[in-house]
Amino acid sequence: MVPAKGKLNKYLHTIRARILLSTVMLIVIISIIITSISYFVVSSSLQKNLIQTSETKLAFLCSSIDSNIDNVIGFIRSCRISSKIKNFAGEKDTDSNGIKREAHDFIIDTYAANAALPSSLIRLVVIGKERSDIVQVVESPYSTIAVSADAILSLPYFNTLHSNPGEVSTGILMDPFFTTKQVPMIPFVHTIEHPYKAEELGYIYTEMSLSVITGPIKNYLSETDSRFFFQIGDYRYEYSDHMLTPSSVQFILEEDLSDISLSSDTIIQKVYNPESKSHSIMITRPLGTKGWYVTECLDQTVLSKNIYRTFFLIALIILTSASIIGILLSWFLSKTVNVPVHKLQERMKRIAGGDFERDPSTEWGHELGDIGKNINDLSENVQLLMDQRIADERQKKDYEYKMLQSQINPHFIYNTLNSIKWMATIQNASGIAEMTTSLSRLLKDIAKGTTNLVTLEHEISLINDYFTIQQYRYGGTITLHYNIEDETLNSCRILKFTLQPIVENSIFHGIEPKGNAGSIEIHIYRDETGDIRIDITDDGVGMTPEVAAHLLDTEAPAESSFFKEFGISNVHKRLQYEFGDKYGLSVKSKIGEFTTISILLPFQLEPFDSKDSGAQTEGVSHD
Repeated sequence: MVPAKGKLNKYLHTIRARILLSTVMLIVIISIIITSISYFVVSSSLQKNLIQTSETKLAFLCSSIDSNIDNVIGFIRSCRISSKIKNFAGEKDTDSNGIKREAHDFIIDTYAANAALPSSLIRLVVIGKERSDIVQVVESPYSTIAVSADAILSLPYFNTLHSNPGEVSTGILMDPFFTTKQVPMIPFVHTIEHPYKAEELGYIYTEMSLSVITGPIKNYLSETDSRFFFQIGDYRYEYSDHMLTPSSVQFILEEDLSDISLSSDTIIQKVYNPESKSHSIMITRPLGTKGWYVTECLDQTVLSKNIYRTFFLIALIILTSASIIGILLSWFLSKTVNVPVHKLQERMKRIAGGDFERDPSTEWGHELGDIGKNINDLSENVQLLMDQRIADERQKKDYEYKMLQSQINPHFIYNTLNSIKWMATIQNASGIAEMTTSLSRLLKDIAKGTTNLVTLEHEISLINDYFTIQQYRYGGTITLHYNIEDETLNSCRILKFTLQPIVENSIFHGIEPKGNAGSIEIHIYRDETGDIRIDITDDGVGMTPEVAAHLLDTEAPAESSFFKEFGISNVHKRLQYEFGDKYGLSVKSKIGEFTTISILLPFQLEPFDSKDSGAQTEGVSHD
């Protein structure tokens, strides 16, 4: 159990686990934020859409009711303008049954010819005139009921309707002529005008069935569970059980929402019902008939359920999408990050184990591939540095061996040369004494070693001793000149025996092959970068650019070299080992004219032991 817990803790501290956990947390946070924003934004939008959808449906309902009412009004209008109806209303002869029959038949035929007017919409039509005579057309339930002109004229609401023809101001009433049961209806009274005079010939009394209103509402309620109210003037009715019953429900206005309505005629209100203690949204639209309104009452609880149901689906879609995205993102991260990181870790382990070979499989085409490429480059560089270090150490040992090999027993020869010097002095052989003195000083410096740093002044004294010997050898046909621009340069540091192989090369390969006298000039100065430059120029035979280019690469010096196995290329490498790759030798030559070998050294002034310094040499020349 402990190892498993340890593995879990180790895994949780990996970048892979951190990326995965961060991704999951980010997705959860984003999902919560999106869901919260959606709730506040979408809920309002959903409520608005639901209200506007209900408004649109209510508009269709009103259109259906208006269509029924228009059909009834259209039928009444046909009767009002009919000549047969006008003849009956204006006929004075009470025995003119033919005119009455024609009026009756016209009503029946017109009603039957109007396909858009179901027989159930009109319960009773009575055509009356000044005298006590009427034409009556009724539904089948009225066939046994006799309606007289006096009964019509004595109705308590007749005069009100007659004074406002075509309007309904009484609301819904019970049919006074149907005594067996209560039958609700809506009465109308329209006048019949004289065709040529401004006088009234009679009236049309009509009882409209409530199916004009309840029929469309019944069909509409099959798609909704809302409450419906119908208003005629000051009378309000609620639709219940396919009937319109008077309603006394009082609503308290909480907020007017008419600004979200699709039509300027629609009134939308948020109300509170004190009786049921519920909140509702009331959508009211006017009908084509003046003073008639239809109101749909949406329960806020039902509306909220619809909103919650829709929002739940949206939230479920968001969470499902987020989960799918999280799974795909985790898979993508595993492929693009985890696998490459694992390979890079394995690669680092192999490097730690000593495997520095390049691994192309870790060089992908993205940022981790760049890291893999850099690791491969680093491993190769480490391998190259290790190989170079081994080669340098081996070469350094070879150089040290060659230097030791080129040395002779200086103490024995030094003592012998001292004896020769005193004998030459006694015998007045000054040349032998001078050569012997120079050679003994050279051998004394050799005895001190060849890898020490000395002053430039000391190095020049060694050149003077060496050149003295060569002057006697060549019979004074070679000369050496110095041009030192600044006396402080004499105190700068240089490797011992740096100048001697170069001067020797100038003598044996520059001056001697041309067969006559020659000269060597040593120019010491500081260049524009502040480093010390020493130009050693001879007026010998020169060399081709190819030979000059390979002079610093060749390992084999001339057989007459002062130091065996120690040539110019060795001097160049010694300087680079000591001061860096920036420093060393460079060659410039022209056939038949000159050869210049330049030495570049860093400007270093450090105190040295006085016994390492030779005599002042500025302005000294050997002619």
